[in-house]
Amino acid sequence: MKKHHYYIIILLVAGLFILPQLWMHKMILGADAIFHYNRFYETAQQIKTGHFSYFISIFGFQQSGRIINAVYGPLFAYFQGFVVLIAGSWFRYQLLSNFLVYAIAGCSFFKLLTYAKINQNIALFTSTIFMTTYSINYWVLNQGFTSWGTALLPICLIPIVDMKNQRLPFIKMGVSMALMTQVHMLTAIMLGLIYLPFFISYARQHWKEAFLDVFKAILIYLCLSINVWISLIMIETSDQLKMPFINEQMSEKAIDLKGSYWLEYPKSLYLILIIGLIICLIYWKRISKFTKQLLLLSGLFLLLSTSLIPWTWMVTHKIPFVPLIQFPFRFFAPFTVLYLFFFASVIHELRAKKIFSLVLLALSVLSIGQNLKSNQQELSLWGSRSLVSKHTFVKGSEKAARQSFFSNDLGEALRSIQKSSPDYLPIYHGDANNKYVSYEEQILEQSPIFSKTITDNHLELAWQAEKVGEIQLPVVLYHNSKLISGKKEVTPIRLSNIGLPTIQQKVGKNTIHLLYDPPSYMMFVFAFCTLSWFSLFLWCGYRFWQRK
Repeated sequence: MKKHHYYIIILLVAGLFILPQLWMHKMILGADAIFHYNRFYETAQQIKTGHFSYFISIFGFQQSGRIINAVYGPLFAYFQGFVVLIAGSWFRYQLLSNFLVYAIAGCSFFKLLTYAKINQNIALFTSTIFMTTYSINYWVLNQGFTSWGTALLPICLIPIVDMKNQRLPFIKMGVSMALMTQVHMLTAIMLGLIYLPFFISYARQHWKEAFLDVFKAILIYLCLSINVWISLIMIETSDQLKMPFINEQMSEKAIDLKGSYWLEYPKSLYLILIIGLIICLIYWKRISKFTKQLLLLSGLFLLLSTSLIPWTWMVTHKIPFVPLIQFPFRFFAPFTVLYLFFFASVIHELRAKKIFSLVLLALSVLSIGQNLKSNQQELSLWGSRSLVSKHTFVKGSEKAARQSFFSNDLGEALRSIQKSSPDYLPIYHGDANNKYVSYEEQILEQSPIFSKTITDNHLELAWQAEKVGEIQLPVVLYHNSKLISGKKEVTPIRLSNIGLPTIQQKVGKNTIHLLYDPPSYMMFVFAFCTLSWFSLFLWCGYRFWQRK
């Protein structure tokens, strides 16, 4: 069978997985849905209207002027916004995005395995199993963004295959790290950790060339991700940001405790773990060094995903960077990729034992069936599961809110269901109050007297006042945010704990423009980053043409 036929099969399996939702005409709204849908609504409206605002939100998040996408996978957020526009409604977007995350995961893993010279049938069966793991279904069932990084992770692991073959592909490494940074930062960090042991193994024999090549990879990486890093540095040095919440009971979300559901997708994953280890023990001497490295590294990530690591103790004692992880189960995503890579490699190396290939085929079919069943069960709860939860509010009836996700007015659903996620809000006055509550009181419960429109890439607030006095505007100000009235900048009388300005209003109509004025060097940063990606695409096109 030709290789492209295998990709067609993977696409058909991805299509099969969304059939229950297409047939039942229902949705699954997880804990992170409203947060990410606001992110993508923002970029979708920017693309649609031509009013671009890289830093602050002028369409999503209640048009509050808060910073989200600039520090959270900015380029990929615009890709998702484009998908939202193609879909036209949130129901169709969920169908399309679910299909994409399944398809990308399957094709990415198949490409990695075939690049490693693994038998194509083995690669296909393993790739379909990978598509059914919770690492991918985390997006489908909970809208957890880790799945997008995990779906792309296999193709970003191609450099470790090259290093096994005594080559250090600095271009692939730099591009892979940059791509992952533009999608999901934590997965990018994990990708770097995966590269490290294979780089050390390679560098022991080629240390002069290795360090020169890794310098080139870092240079390429910085060119392609400079927009993310300069933006982060600029914002972090000028504002104190409210980072994602600190999980004080971090160990509780380990896979051996309340995060155990990561082991249950597919349920055959237990069998895969046991079979892989048994085969490994029996045929250890026949297994290649590279395959053994995959097993050991996957075991390290598995250990990190458990409560055997004292995560809660480390959070309590404020060990640097640990709070940013939030949930130990996140380490299970790279474990899944590495272990299945190991499993496919073992089956390939022992392919004389045909029984192993037949077992792999049976496991892939079983996994597909289990995935269809679990998705159908979740979809069946659409009409009975409440949309209201902690810090998530429904404006009006839940029936109308559910129906709004099928509307062609993308903003209707986000007005119907609102969540008070305080991530990346500025913190003023050293305030320690609950920022979820502050956002609810100051933004979600804002006065209806304000109208918000977009003019010349700026957010315009207008309202009528019957008397002179102070008024708090329902927008967030950062260090580089500015309020403009006419041609004059308005200096707030004071700022709230999350940056809402209080100003002096006049009798009659009041109009204020909110804009974000970054340092002038940011334009050069964006131009340089754009030119870098454009040059990369030209180079890829040239190489493709040369091969033809």
